[in-house]
Formats: sequence, structure tokens, C-alpha cells
Amino acid sequence: MRSQLKPLLSRLKPATVAPKCQPCLRQFATTAIARAGHNKWSKTKHIKAVTDKKKMDERNTFTKAIEVYSRLYGDNLAFNPQLASAVSAANKASIPKTLIEGAIARGQGRSATGAKLEPMTIEALLPPNVAILVEAETDNKARSIPNLKLVVKEGGALHSASAFYFTRRGRAIFKSKSQKPDLSELMEEAIEHEGLEDIEEMSNGNILAWVEPAMLMSVTQAFSKKLDLDIVESELMFAPNEETMVTVDSSETAEILDNLFTKFKEYPEVKGIYANVRQGDLAEEDWERVERHLDI
Repeated sequence: MRSQLKPLLSRLKPATVAPKCQPCLRQFATTAIARAGHNKWSKTKHIKAVTDKKKMDERNTFTKAIEVYSRLYGDNLAFNPQLASAVSAANKASIPKTLIEGAIARGQGRSATGAKLEPMTIEALLPPNVAILVEAETDNKARSIPNLKLVVKEGGALHSASAFYFTRRGRAIFKSKSQKPDLSELMEEAIEHEGLEDIEEMSNGNILAWVEPAMLMSVTQAFSKKLDLDIVESELMFAPNEETMVTVDSSETAEILDNLFTKFKEYPEVKGIYANVRQGDLAEEDWERVERHLDI
């Protein structure tokens, strides 16, 4: 059999391969051709981040005002014109209904589902000496505490006592409805109220008052009524003690803090983040990444 196949095999010629055209080959290349220009996504991402921050700040402004008026004067809109006005303004600004209802409920010390909220704090230390205090309100401590402690661990911080780095203070922010009172009027009114520690005008024209914690509600109500002011905020804060402040000088530290604080804010029960930090030799853009998360 093999002897019969040999003559046939000897007559077969090797197949010729057509020459390959270089331009044709280029059409099937999988490597992207290098092009001049800029990364469009990086620009889009930056614009989106700015837009998202602006939207979040706007929502926080409305929900804080709603929460304050609910706490001060009750959650019934029919008997609380200040709350009704704040809710109406939030609706006009397209604030989601769930956020509005949640803010009203928090003012009454309960969650949107009606469960009672319990206060809690998470203390942490980012080596070597950045003290962090996270304030939260939750209807389920057994769930919230492990979740927030895990954020601390994954963020590179240590569970450590840090409350002594801070002082509990009351802070009220007011906005004039029409004609802004001058500083002398503010000082005259301030003298009449026991527990008012300091008062100043903010860069945006709002009025900031620091109050002893126990007197916060009474001073807020009196100032608002006597001087015809809208209440922007009225809440207890943890202010870092001046002698313990730490300067943030490196972009690496700023990035660590930004990532840590961002993870905390993913949990809706977190209502305040405080840290004993201030801007050092750090670019304004890097410092903004830290400062935007802090509540004081």
C-alpha cells in the first residue's frame, strides 16, 4: 500500500502562501493605537465628583433644617409653620421624600420606620496622633457597632480612646430673613442669654453662635424669635481641643483620611465625623478632600 502512495505523494507540491499585506494586518491588531489628547473619563469623573458633592451639600442643608424644626417645635406640620416652610422649600428643590420623612423622624428621636434611635460614638486613633470621633444614631446597636468598628480596622486606624481630645459644645447657625442684624444688636442679645459663649459672623453672612450644651435649645429658640432669624443648624458637636490639633502635611495622609471618612459616610446612621486635624503644608485640593467630611 505504501509503495502505491509514494508516486502520488511525490507529485504533490507544497501549497504556496499568499503574501501578507501589512495594512491588512494592521486592521486586525488588538493593541490600541496611541493617540494624542487627554483622558476624557478623568475629566468626567472630576466634574461628577464636584456635582455630587454640591448635590449632597444641598440635601444636607435642607434635611438639617427640617430635623432642627422637628426637634424644636414638633413633627406636626399643621402646628409647626417653620417645619412646614422647610419641607415646602425641600420639595421645591426636589429633595427625595424619603430624606424629608427621615429628617422629620430623626428630629423626634426615631428612625423612618418608627423605631427609637439610640446615640453611640466610635473612638479611634490614626497613628501617630490623629484622633477621630464618629457620632451615630441607630435603632440597632448590635448591627451598627460591628460595622463601624470594621471601617476603623480596614481604614488603618486603631480602636482607642479619643474623646478627651474633644469638648462637647452646642452650635447654632442662623440666617437672616430680610435685613441682617448688625453686630451690636447680636452682642446685646447675646448678653441677655446665659450659656451663650461666643457669637460671630460667618464668611457667607450667616451668624454662628457657640452655646453651652444644656442651653442650646433655649438660646436657639430665643435668638430666632427675637431677631427674626431662620435656623440653619442647631446641634451638639464635638469640637477638637486647640492644644491637641494636628497638622496634615502630606497628600498620603489626606488620602487615608478621605478614604476612611468616605467609608463611614456610607452608613446612614453616622451623623457626625470629628477629627483633631487642620491644614498644614498641604495643597488646597488635598485639604478639601479631608475637610468636606468633617462636621466642625
